[in-house]
Amino acid sequence: MSPRYLLIVAGEGIERSELLRALCHQTGLEPALSSPRIAALVNPACRCIGSAEGVCVVGTLFPRHDKPEPLTALTSSEAAEIAASRGRVLLRSYWGGYVAAIAASDSVRILRDPSGTFPCYYADHEGVRFFASDADLLVATGAAIDVDVQEIGRQLYRANVPVPATALRGIRELLAGFSLDLPAGGDLQEACWSPWDYVPTRSDGPQAAAERLERTVTHCVRAWASAPHRILLSVSGGLDSSIIAACLARAGADTTCLTMFSDDPAGDERVFARALCSHLRLPLVERRYRLEDIDITEPLAPHLPRPRDRTQANAYERVNMEVAREIGCDAFMTGNGGDNVFCYSQSASSAADRYLAEGIGQGTIGALLDVCRQTGCSLFDALRQAWRLAQGSPAHRVQPKPTFLDPDFVAGLPAATIHHEWLDAPAGALPGKAAHVSLVLRAQPTLEASRGYHLPVLSPLMSQPIIETCLDVPSWEWRAGGRDRSLARRAFAGGLPPAVLNRRVKGTPSRFAARLLDHFRQAIRERLLDGRLAAQRIIDSAALDQILAGDRPVPDLERVRILELVNCEAWIGHWDARRHAVQSGKDFKSAVRGPIPASGGPIP
Repeated sequence: MSPRYLLIVAGEGIERSELLRALCHQTGLEPALSSPRIAALVNPACRCIGSAEGVCVVGTLFPRHDKPEPLTALTSSEAAEIAASRGRVLLRSYWGGYVAAIAASDSVRILRDPSGTFPCYYADHEGVRFFASDADLLVATGAAIDVDVQEIGRQLYRANVPVPATALRGIRELLAGFSLDLPAGGDLQEACWSPWDYVPTRSDGPQAAAERLERTVTHCVRAWASAPHRILLSVSGGLDSSIIAACLARAGADTTCLTMFSDDPAGDERVFARALCSHLRLPLVERRYRLEDIDITEPLAPHLPRPRDRTQANAYERVNMEVAREIGCDAFMTGNGGDNVFCYSQSASSAADRYLAEGIGQGTIGALLDVCRQTGCSLFDALRQAWRLAQGSPAHRVQPKPTFLDPDFVAGLPAATIHHEWLDAPAGALPGKAAHVSLVLRAQPTLEASRGYHLPVLSPLMSQPIIETCLDVPSWEWRAGGRDRSLARRAFAGGLPPAVLNRRVKGTPSRFAARLLDHFRQAIRERLLDGRLAAQRIIDSAALDQILAGDRPVPDLERVRILELVNCEAWIGHWDARRHAVQSGKDFKSAVRGPIPASGGPIP
């Protein structure tokens, strides 16, 4: 069961007891806290820590400097300190995946932790503001269902930069590391945590940094593994999931690993997954990507208030659900976010950083050579790009993704479409570190998954202490020796088999995606050209028609976007049907979550 919650902040004159009774009936949640200014409803999987000092924390809260176990209560002095700081003590002395409500005499602050691993959506209804784990709960409170197709287009263009707006009008997201003050603040979100507070001004050396990283990652993974009885870990034999596996094995956690493969060599990573699990003595389940698991009308994560991912991911989600049922696990775990926090890059920004920090010298020349070794580019190309970056603004500009979007729609987008406060680099910031901050930020929208509807999906590499530790490492240390994520490899060199530690090539299920597109090609063409995105001129119908006509192979980047658009249409169809059902009084989707679906059954 995944954790679910409702936080209720009611205005003056609202009959609280009657409201809570109605909400419990509508949602299946149980009351966990009721105070003069806030109330909390949760399901059995969601922790809730409340105090007389007006502090309520839903989700998972760990102490910063104590046992790696979730807190079940706060002492009176701890809660008072949190309340007096308006929640900032939470960011300094604790970490986890949580949303906190802190009541003052005339206001309530809602604060979301910086990791992005615990969701927080909100809506208003009849003088009450509701904060919830998912859109279903907000609809159950009375939020209207109104799909914003224009916002879906903006989301496609933004390239994973988070914004408060969702694709359901009236439902917004509280961004990770931000807070809202009610009633005065309204929708004005304030940043309470900044990645720039953890960016280094000097290096204490790669060995010390590697040891610190190893301690921090091990502690965080152990903490997240302390609650579930049995974990299903997705592994590819790549570095990030392998580091998680090593930490789980060291902690003695009950872990089963799952690797998926396709019929082509690039999508078959079993040799690496087998080497990893043999080395760590962990059980491994191997499953094939199956075309029969794909229904192009089925959206991924329909409980979320915006579409995410690509249609091909339904095959991955379905197999994970099947194996979870077979082994009886109660949580999924992934290495999601590893490339981001471990600063995986193909640019020369690290060499630009070293030049700006140290000037011309042996270190800068070494950083340039590392870029060449990792990417295969020439020294001239590395030098040219590093020089351009060193002469430009330190702010990182996220490249938009206009592929197959209507040119007139793109032209009408305001300049601030791609903006987030973390992207505003301070004076003197280095371009490689600005790119690192952008990587961490853009991992957040990828953390929620379809299978998270039933069981928690834990992404420990996105934990706040790990993010802070990684940001405190100069960008060139992540490229040392011409190896990507070099410092992470160094930190866990003693716990991983050489085949995994020295692996340089990433696997991809792209050929499976190509088979999928070929198999459903005509249906996909009709669905996109006759869909809502085309009707509102969000997508370039002529370009799509041209590339999907006939049987010519579709290039990788274009195929990725096409399968993303297919999932968007499926998501829109789900919520349009849901809106009609609500209007007719025949809502087909209960806000109460059921058991894991049986094999072959639909993923809700």
